[in-house]
Amino acid sequence: MHLRIFAAVILLLFLETPARSQDIFISKDTTVNNTWKIPAGAILKFGSKGHISGKGTIRGGIIDAALSQWIFDTTLNVEPEGVYGNDFSARWFGAGKYQDNYNSLQKSINTVLAGNGLRNLIIPKGVYEYTKPLTIYRIYKGQYVGATIHMYGESSFWDCCNGTTLKYMSTDGFALGLQHNKGTEINNLFIEGRFKAPSVKDTIYYNLPLEKFSDANGKCGDQYAGIVIDYDGSKNSGGSTGVKIHDVSVGNFTINYLVSPNGKTFNADILIFENIRTGDGRVGFASGQAQEKGNVIRGIYSWGNLHTLISIGHYGKAQAGNYSIDGGNIAGHCIRLFDINNSGWYSTSITNIFSESIGTIGTINSQIPASITNSTFHFVYPQVIGRQNLFYSNSDKVRFSHCIFRYYGSKEPMKITGYAQFDNCVFSGERVN
Repeated sequence: MHLRIFAAVILLLFLETPARSQDIFISKDTTVNNTWKIPAGAILKFGSKGHISGKGTIRGGIIDAALSQWIFDTTLNVEPEGVYGNDFSARWFGAGKYQDNYNSLQKSINTVLAGNGLRNLIIPKGVYEYTKPLTIYRIYKGQYVGATIHMYGESSFWDCCNGTTLKYMSTDGFALGLQHNKGTEINNLFIEGRFKAPSVKDTIYYNLPLEKFSDANGKCGDQYAGIVIDYDGSKNSGGSTGVKIHDVSVGNFTINYLVSPNGKTFNADILIFENIRTGDGRVGFASGQAQEKGNVIRGIYSWGNLHTLISIGHYGKAQAGNYSIDGGNIAGHCIRLFDINNSGWYSTSITNIFSESIGTIGTINSQIPASITNSTFHFVYPQVIGRQNLFYSNSDKVRFSHCIFRYYGSKEPMKITGYAQFDNCVFSGERVN
């Protein structure tokens, strides 16, 4: 009796153990120039020297390889059933092995966007130089349709050297573009361009108008951008929704973060920017489309050379959407914080901004209530840069609450023009106008 029970248990265990005879182990260079169909459920496992080259198609297979390993040539079409872990690695197409990594990075993006259960693209730590814009989009019957990806690296938003750096080597276009994305997440990347801020004395620097704040090398154009959401309006009018960009640093572009510049698409709503750093540039963050609703910038940081931190209502359709800006630390050489032109029924709310060594707060025009609360503004001395107009507004609908306006250790008069309300605010000097 006991022998029968024991035998039955052994047989049951044997039947429930999945067969591995169809799994494929790649341990040396292999060439595929036709279509290789891998059985459903089979694992395509790569040894330490496993690599596949050729111009064929690999269809199926669950990829099992180290995330740092180069296993496919970019000439291959890879349509996997899935991956053994959670991530498809950009290194699998050789990213980091070339002087120009565009093909490897774009091929990795396209492979994940193609579906087959893939969603996550990891770009392991390293420096990746490339010369063409990386794009995230899908097209069906000649129209953009929703594209979704989670693309991430291994940098903190303040990490320039030890994480994942995407180094865009061209001086036009954009480094990373999202078109009609739905639910995409981008995080833990350091993206760097070639824009060089003007290098002049503070007496000149803080008096430069926006159009004169140009690339010191004269190479980067006005629309040279880091991350762009909805860059193209040629195929349909729909924009992106539910995109989250966090723990990312973008610098050395004319515009570091740019939303809806194409002037045709709508939406670009429910966008979340969290823990983002803007490096040197003409403009840190810019948008210009009225249907941007429920968008949030939660934590924006700039310690570099920047003309304008946030510009709303001046690009694309030159309209203003709905933005909530909560939290920021601005230091270094920012000439003005805001150039915001609210329009229609969409407004901007700003809170918890700490800024120092700024030239001016800038301009906020609005015919509907706009609020700036719990914020601190420390200005550069007039003796250094001349007496600046510290703020302008065309409407008393703009309201400052619980804010501090200060020249360090000085009671110099503070020039403010136009209309605005000030509730429980403190000024280090006398208000003029």
